[in-house]
Amino acid sequence: MNSSRLVSIGIPTYNRAGLVVQAIQSVRQQTYPHLEIIVSDDCSSDDTAARVSRIPEPRLLYHRTAGNLRPPRNWNECVRLAHGEYFALLPDDDVYYPEFIAEMVGCLEQQPEIAFVQCAYDVADLELRPLRAVLPAPDPLTLRGERALRWQFQGLHCLPATLVFRRAAMLAAGLWREDYWDDWAFILRLAYRLGFTYLPRRLAITRQHGQNLNRRLARELRDAIADLINQQADVFGAALPATSGLVALRARLDRQLSQHCLLSALGALRRGEPRLAWRRLQRAHQLYALAGADLGWLKLGWRIRREQRRAARARVAARSKPPLMTFALVP
Repeated sequence: MNSSRLVSIGIPTYNRAGLVVQAIQSVRQQTYPHLEIIVSDDCSSDDTAARVSRIPEPRLLYHRTAGNLRPPRNWNECVRLAHGEYFALLPDDDVYYPEFIAEMVGCLEQQPEIAFVQCAYDVADLELRPLRAVLPAPDPLTLRGERALRWQFQGLHCLPATLVFRRAAMLAAGLWREDYWDDWAFILRLAYRLGFTYLPRRLAITRQHGQNLNRRLARELRDAIADLINQQADVFGAALPATSGLVALRARLDRQLSQHCLLSALGALRRGEPRLAWRRLQRAHQLYALAGADLGWLKLGWRIRREQRRAARARVAARSKPPLMTFALVP
C-alpha cells in the first residue's frame, strides 16, 4: 500500500463539543499516517471552537462556516476544503477504529476503478457501549450497476462513517444534492455508475442516541416519506438505461413506501389527526394502486415493533458493558 496518498477526513459538526473531540481523537489514533483532519463547524454556539483549538494536532484544520449550512451542505463544505486523493466523512458523533483508514485505503488501491469502499460497523450508545454489530454480508464483494443498487437497497447500510471515497469521483458526480434532503442518494448514484467494494470488517462505530440527526429531523416535523421518495427518484433517474430489473426494483420499493404510509396514517388517526391520516392514505395509493388491499403493512408494523423491542433490550444490556473505545480527556 502507498502510504503517501493523502486522505482527507471531513468532520461536520454543530453544538457537539464533547463528541467532536472524540471523533478527532479517533482519527489521530489511525495507523495510517498521511491524513488531514477538517472540522467544519456549522456556527456552533457551544465551546466547540475552544475545545478543538486545544487539541495539539498539526494536521487539523478548524473551519467555521459563514452561516448555518446544515447537512448536506456542510458535508459538501468538507469536501471542498479537502486536498486528499481520498475522502472520508466522519459525523461528529461517530468514531473510527485505529485500522479504519489503512484497511480502506488498501482496498481502494487494489481496485482503482471503484468509487468508494464500505465496511461493516458496530452500533453503540452515547458512551460507546455496544448495542449491536452490523455485518451486511459475510464475504467481500465488488458491485456496480443494477446489482449494486439491489444490494445497497437491501439495508441502506452505507452510513458516512463506514465509507472512504475517491475524491475525484465525488467531485465528478456533483456531491450531495442541496436542493432536497440527500442522505444516501449520492452514494447510490456513485455505486451504480462506478461501483464499490464492501469489506466485511467492523472498522467504525456509529452512535445511536436521542440527538441523532434523523431524530432531530423528525422533531422538526420533516416528511420522512417525502425524503425517501425524492432520494429514490434521484437514484433511479440516474440509473440509465432503465431495465426490467430496475423497473421491478423501483416498483417493490414504492410498494414498501406505501406500506410505511399506511402505518403513518394509522398513527395519525391514533393521535387524533384525521387530515394527516387522509393525506398519508392518499400518498399510499399514489405509490401503490392496490395499497388498500395490501396487508403487507401489518407484517411491516410487526417487524418494526419487534426491532424496537430488540433495541430497547440492547440499550438495557449495554449499561453493564464496557465501552468499545475510550479516549483521553482534552483539557
